[in-house]
Amino acid sequence: MATSVEARQCAVEAVPVYTIDLSRPPALRYTELVHDFRHKIPRLTDLFEEVIVGFGLPLKATRRLAKLALRRVHSKEQTEEIRGISEASGVDMYLLVCLNTLLDLFMGCTSGGARVKMGRAGNNKQTRMLHFRTLDWAMDPLREVVVQLNFVKEPHGNIIARSITYVGFVGTLTAIRPGLSMSLNFRPYHNNSYSRTSNFQFHYHRMLVLLGRRPSISSTLRSFLLPSPSSHGNGHMDTLAAVQRRLPSLPSTAAYLIFNDGQQTMVMEKDRVTAHTSISSSFIAITNHDASSDSNPASTTDSDAAKLAVTGMNEMVEESRDRMQCIESKWKKAEAAFKRRRKNVNQDDADMPMSVTAAQLVKWVEAWPITNECTHYATIMDPSAGDFVYITRYLEPVSE
Repeated sequence: MATSVEARQCAVEAVPVYTIDLSRPPALRYTELVHDFRHKIPRLTDLFEEVIVGFGLPLKATRRLAKLALRRVHSKEQTEEIRGISEASGVDMYLLVCLNTLLDLFMGCTSGGARVKMGRAGNNKQTRMLHFRTLDWAMDPLREVVVQLNFVKEPHGNIIARSITYVGFVGTLTAIRPGLSMSLNFRPYHNNSYSRTSNFQFHYHRMLVLLGRRPSISSTLRSFLLPSPSSHGNGHMDTLAAVQRRLPSLPSTAAYLIFNDGQQTMVMEKDRVTAHTSISSSFIAITNHDASSDSNPASTTDSDAAKLAVTGMNEMVEESRDRMQCIESKWKKAEAAFKRRRKNVNQDDADMPMSVTAAQLVKWVEAWPITNECTHYATIMDPSAGDFVYITRYLEPVSE
């Protein structure tokens, strides 16, 4: 009988890499990618039906309504990309619109930043913040369509950004460009969930996103990753400080947004038009519950708790707390060992910031329950270099 380690190794596979040329017409950018996955993309129909049944909605009536209403997303460029994917794959437009507007729901993720030694042996004073990330989802068919996209502005041009995504999805879930990495975690509740007005505004926004009247949060993230079509390659790309200033007031669904510029990592607990922001230059993490509820459990209202129970999110939040406790405990243990070693070093080395090795961080990301039976892929990004330093996908659920 195979051990759990052997079983995990069998489930791991390298992520396929494709180049997306932004100088091509949007409808043609994903043609080669879709051709290679043409036998796997049609399974989106089954996923759509699974989501509808999960919400308790009538399948036939919902499908008819979706065909009439889901014809576009907010961005004209991204709508054309999706239309091209639909034509190349044979998958109905409404299914791809649904994928691109609802994919960020129910994703259990672990994201954050940790300071890591980057120098060679004997020169460990060079450190930088790396961005770690796992994406967990119960939809197993999507495991087969995880890909890495490298974006260029002209044929055979330099890579300006990279992302890990699903075939058919044109927004941003996990991505990096020189100077900035980003990831998106699902947030199971929003602020003021006990307020009728707040609930109406929140769900009204969701409806507008679904109908293509407002951008999804993943589409908004893409605007921070890639230059806009109108910039012609000359557009200014936002820094971490600019993201912190601009993003909170942009309308969105509730989400956790993580950004890293190589020196600092920022976590946003994003609500519809506000955000609570935390920044660290050493270590920070977020899973799928508000970090404020860890330090102050009383801040989680009875209304929030009841809502989690009704929507079936209680279990997700408990698992989220387990993942958060696991990754934080690993950092605290490493920090304690670092402080003990620092007592025995010279004054020059005593000023070094707390850091771990890249190999340590990989082990943390691979550890259970950070990587678990629902993990589709795991990655570590280096925004200073604008590239992934570790990336793997899991074609089969892994076991502890």
